[in-house]
Formats: sequence, C-alpha cells, structure tokens
Amino acid sequence: MSAFFTYAFFPLHFAGALMAGYWAYSQGYSASVVLAVVTGVTAAIIFVLERVHPAHPEWNRSQKDVGTDSLHALVSMIMLPKLLEFMLLHVAFITAASEVANASDGAGLWPSHWPLAAQVGLALLISQFGEYWVHRTMHTVPLLWRLHATHHSPGRLYWLNAARFHPLDTATSYLVGMVPLLTLGVEGEVILLFHVWISVHGMYQHCNVRLKLGPLNYIFSMAELHRWHHSLLIEEANQNYGNNIIFWDLVFGTFYHPKDREASSDIGLSEMPHFPTDYIGQVLSPFQWSKVARRDDP
Repeated sequence: MSAFFTYAFFPLHFAGALMAGYWAYSQGYSASVVLAVVTGVTAAIIFVLERVHPAHPEWNRSQKDVGTDSLHALVSMIMLPKLLEFMLLHVAFITAASEVANASDGAGLWPSHWPLAAQVGLALLISQFGEYWVHRTMHTVPLLWRLHATHHSPGRLYWLNAARFHPLDTATSYLVGMVPLLTLGVEGEVILLFHVWISVHGMYQHCNVRLKLGPLNYIFSMAELHRWHHSLLIEEANQNYGNNIIFWDLVFGTFYHPKDREASSDIGLSEMPHFPTDYIGQVLSPFQWSKVARRDDP
C-alpha cells in the first residue's frame, strides 16, 4: 500500500480531478463551483495523506504558519485572481482580440478544433513560458526577489503554503499567464481544466507526502523536483522554476534532479532566518527590506 501512495496515487488523483471537472462542467455546473469542489476535495485528501504517508514527519508539526498561509490563500488564491479575471474580461483590447480569435469563419487564432487535451497542453505551454521567465527573474533580480522571498520563507512544505505568495507576486504571474490565453480566445472548458491543473498540481507540489513520479518528472514540476527549489543552497534553489510543468526548465537548462540523493528537509531563507512570519509583515516586507534585513545582522 505504501508503494501505491508513493508512485500511483498522484497521477490517478490528478487524472480523476481533470475528468471530474470536465464532467461537472459539461453537466452545466459553473466553473467556479467545479473548481471550488475539486480544490476542497484535493486539500482534504492531501491533508490525510500528509499524516499517513509523510515525506518528512517533522514537517507535520506546526510552525505557527497555518493562520498566515490561510490569509495568503484567501487573498492570493481566491480574491485576487477573481478580481484580476473580472478586470481582464473588461479590458477592451483583450475583449476585441478574443472576438477575433474566436471568429465564426474558422479563421480564429485559437485552435478550438483540436482535441481538448491538446488545447489544455497548448494553454499550459503558452502560459507557463511567461511564468517561467517571471519566476526566474524574481530569483535573479534583487529588487524582484523582495516580492518572491515570501514564498521561500517557510521552514517546511505542506499543502497550504502553496498559497504563500506576496499579492504582487501573484498578480504578476497571473497576468503573465492569463493575458495571452484570454487574448487568444481560449474557451471556457479549456480555462477550467487549466485552473484544475494549477490548483491540484500546486497543492501536491508543496505537499508533505512521499511521492516518486519517475518519468513523469519530465512533465510535472512536482514535489520531488520542487523541494530542490526550496533548498537553503542558492545553486539548488535557482533551478526547477516551472510552476505547473517542467518543460521550459528542460528547454532552458534549469531542470535539476540529482539521482543520488533527495532534497534536504532543511529549507527556507538561509540569509534571512528571521523573516516576518505574520501576514501583514510579509506583505510589507518588500517595502521595508532594509529593516527586515537588519533583523539578521550578526
């Protein structure tokens, strides 16, 4: 049974979530309801798996981070994306471009005649190209690192800190990923499955469950790879930038998956061990960087 949870559970759950989401949407349920149910069920399942099949048992001990991560989830994963989606759908040039892309004469930009799976794959490749470079730049440009440091501040990984992002970090990634898709006129069912992918994958990517994906590590940017990205060592952390697929890391040479060892359970910000742990402190940290940095002066 342990081998089943390690090797088979994620791909089965992931495929099941996509199929369930598609079925529910085809039955007339709203995309928001479908996504909320899929996300809630996935969170509950991972919560149980973290306790019966953990990668690192010590990560199951609270670091007084649940409240902070819950606020991040509310703001950065629920409220902000909804607000940005509403704003984008009312931007004139995006609306006009989408109408052209969905031209009824069949000359539209988006290949809506493709099989659904191929459309979802294309949407991921397009959106994740921009997100890859934004993510990589946030690691290499000090001013932008101030925004992204919040995500690397926890000392453990578990399903809920998939949501620990500074709101400006979230907004940047969301806009870079979604504007091209909306401009190209991607249809509703593709957008839904795209969001199901992101939601389920994101929670598993940060979960404290022992997972081994084998060759699937060359498709998904999953926990086995992503734990290296949270390493205390800069040469390990500046790898595996893909948020939802690992394709662009393979293309641009930042794929990192040593075969002789696993990522350490010691993670976080080695240069700033006293980074703020409260939500307001983390939101304000980019604008009070000198003050935050002085906390860690010898």
